[in-house]
Amino acid sequence: MSVSNHLLNLRRKYEYLNKLIQDELSRPVPDSLVLFDLKLKRLRLKERIINLV
Repeated sequence: MSVSNHLLNLRRKYEYLNKLIQDELSRPVPDSLVLFDLKLKRLRLKERIINLV
């Protein structure tokens, strides 16, 4: 897999995590543990993206 394809896949995963976070926040009572986990995954993914760029 080329670096550009890998980067594209990471960005898609990042956007998907953003959507999951927004979905959780839109619930009447968001689960703070789920949000914490999603945000941590998003942060780690962002770090991977930054290291590739």
